[in-house]
Amino acid sequence: MNIVTKKDFINGSLWKITEQFLTKGVSLLFSIVLTRMISPDAYGLLALTAVFTNLSDILIDGGFGTALIRKKDMDDCDISCVLVVSFSIALFIYVIMFLAAPAISVYYAEPGLTSVLRVIGLIFFIQAFSAVRTAVVNRNMQFKLLFYCNFWGTAIAGIIGIAIAYFGWGVWALVWQRLLQTTISTVLLILKMKIQFTFCFQWKRLKEIFVFSSGVVGASLINYLSSSLYSLVIGKKYSVVDLGYSEKGAQLPTQVSLYTFGAMSSVLLPTLASCQADLPRVRRIVKKVVQMTGYLIAPMMVGLALVSREVIIILFTDIWLPARPVMEANCLYYLATPFMLINVQVYYALGDSRARLKIEWIRMLLQIMGLLVFGIAAKCSIGQLAWVSAVVAVVSAMISFAKVSSMTGYKLREYAKDICLPLTAALLMGCAVFIMEKIVLIRFAEGEVWISLIGKILVGFIIYLFLSILFKIPGFQEIKHILRRDL
Repeated sequence: MNIVTKKDFINGSLWKITEQFLTKGVSLLFSIVLTRMISPDAYGLLALTAVFTNLSDILIDGGFGTALIRKKDMDDCDISCVLVVSFSIALFIYVIMFLAAPAISVYYAEPGLTSVLRVIGLIFFIQAFSAVRTAVVNRNMQFKLLFYCNFWGTAIAGIIGIAIAYFGWGVWALVWQRLLQTTISTVLLILKMKIQFTFCFQWKRLKEIFVFSSGVVGASLINYLSSSLYSLVIGKKYSVVDLGYSEKGAQLPTQVSLYTFGAMSSVLLPTLASCQADLPRVRRIVKKVVQMTGYLIAPMMVGLALVSREVIIILFTDIWLPARPVMEANCLYYLATPFMLINVQVYYALGDSRARLKIEWIRMLLQIMGLLVFGIAAKCSIGQLAWVSAVVAVVSAMISFAKVSSMTGYKLREYAKDICLPLTAALLMGCAVFIMEKIVLIRFAEGEVWISLIGKILVGFIIYLFLSILFKIPGFQEIKHILRRDL
């Protein structure tokens, strides 16, 4: 496995971020068009399949993709072993869903759900193949290729989906759009990589991979259950409207944080795995990534919380203003999440997948306690409940770093300094913008949402840039010289 240089890391991150934003942007555009052509009940019918398809994503991948990325001496036999197991799991899940589809349809009182489940389930087999090949692409840092395949897969499938919807096929436009998106992306990947298939299956190889992947899939399942539990409690104990506010309040913080820094964490795994035997180098890479992440994510999340009112009114209309407290709380949640993702990539790169499993158990227990005490017993508002989840995310990120520190020698004192310095600058920026809002904007721009938004962004940017220079924040210095030095 070749050592990944800083230039490779930067190029990979840029292509991964480009893929996330452009692919999601194109997908959103087609979604808006389809929303105007297809009735809400068609979307509702497809949404009922999400619980099965989301769970299948976790089980089919099985953590094997992550295992392949960090394996030192991966070869065609490893890929073949994983492919065989992934296809076997896909077949098992599909047979169960195919047979259970009529009963599921009766349970939801939706006769058309049977055929939808049986057709959408075909995506399992495509996912089995796609997951393995995507892991190989990630391992080789071929993110430009991944962008090309996913972008054109999304674009072509979206156009076909609109054409199908035009002829009045309703929910089938959505079903075929999703199937074709994954299929086209996978076929393009095969053609561009010029993949040659070889069959090889060895239990010894599979056991070696499974020892690592079991921790990954276990952690993913616990995270899935924890997230589902939060939505379940709000939907059951509050109302569907509250659930809608909760989902909408989390939407923008999720997109800003995960589409940017989640993309970078995908690049971080192969980078760290390439030098896993050189712990001082691993420590140095992690430290710099933490510094840059802290420098960028802190002002983004603090800033988004400050302009939450303006953003909601402009994008969603004032009907969605009850989602504002949830959005503000989620800014803290997704301020902590990127650091959690960095820690997880360190676990995986250094071969300790079960470390994340332990963290996810702790996180789920804290989440359950929070829901029981504040959601069910105290009956707090959805905004207050969102703050509980945010605190759980911060605590989980802090706990997860303890293992990173012991594995890499990255001391807690250094870690705190690397995060607290940009966070302090972001909070000072926030205080300045808040004061400006109360003294200037409320007097001269009251009711002018666009003026308020632009004014806050400009003032916040100038102040944060000034504080970056004044405090000599390492993340700022690193970004300035990012093209001139190696990690």
